[in-house]
Amino acid sequence: MKKLKIHVIAEKFVGEANGVTTAILELIESLKRDSFYELQDGPKSADVVHAHTIGLGYVRESFKHKKKMIVSAHVVPDSFIGSLIFSELWRPFAKMYLKFCYNRSKEVIAVSPFVKMELEKIGVKSKIHVLCNSVDRKKFKPDETLRAKFRKHLKLTNEFVVTCVGQIQPRKGIYDFIETAEKCPDVTFVWVGGTPFKGLTAEYKKLQEVVKNAPKNIIFTGIIDFNDMPGYYAASDAFFMPSFQENFAFATIEASSVKLPLILRDNVEYPSSLFTHYLKGKSSDDFTKIVRKLSSDTDYLTHWQNESETLASKYSLKVYMKQLKDIYLGVLNNS
Repeated sequence: MKKLKIHVIAEKFVGEANGVTTAILELIESLKRDSFYELQDGPKSADVVHAHTIGLGYVRESFKHKKKMIVSAHVVPDSFIGSLIFSELWRPFAKMYLKFCYNRSKEVIAVSPFVKMELEKIGVKSKIHVLCNSVDRKKFKPDETLRAKFRKHLKLTNEFVVTCVGQIQPRKGIYDFIETAEKCPDVTFVWVGGTPFKGLTAEYKKLQEVVKNAPKNIIFTGIIDFNDMPGYYAASDAFFMPSFQENFAFATIEASSVKLPLILRDNVEYPSSLFTHYLKGKSSDDFTKIVRKLSSDTDYLTHWQNESETLASKYSLKVYMKQLKDIYLGVLNNS
């Protein structure tokens, strides 16, 4: 059987600690495991070119290989607000650049129904598929051995642990995270992630001071290796991400795969991909009530653990790879 030759574009500027990097790593790992595919070092020999980043390298290759190129759309214009400095000023230019870049590929994979809607709004004319991210549930799962190991690493015993995964930036809701921790002194909060873009991060100096003076019941791990992520989830009891904007938060599916109740902000983009399987709030007061109830009411905790399990079951990696294969073959047959 002839193998399908795939080249993945993953430019280094995207960094090492974000959902895009996670998506790239999971895709490459899945393609390597599947005997139907053969990864290529460059686009010339590939049957299909799958881009996950849209830098100058991607643009350059799109002028040579557009007919066999597909791009995953991880960001929309609002993704930059509260993430990088002066984003309100250069958002209009980002909008034009994103429109240009997504139209440089023959087809586009939107990582959620919300992203597809946003792409259509900014004028993307390439064919758009919706394919939400999924995770390997053999890797991300409840694991008592990992739980014990990483709780020991974090110097934890029997505390109720609430974890967030993401870069430390205003868009991710870091201020509400800290306020909620202040109101729940008997709960341990863990923020897994750092500020990889340093001075380019919005409100960078303020964030440094806030983190430095954060309550003692918050643990900031800094940037950690992706391979350690299952352990940090396993060590936790709930997942809390008060982000103001997400296209499709990879971490929510990772956390739900470990049966962690999801506590999220009441954002417009979530229902189309997370349905009703998460707890939502609009302020630190709302989040505090949820955390307190989860940490004190066993039945309530069990219910939302089961909701997370139901959500995770909808994002099977096997189904994802089957749908991706259909997209690849469609691009190949119409190139």
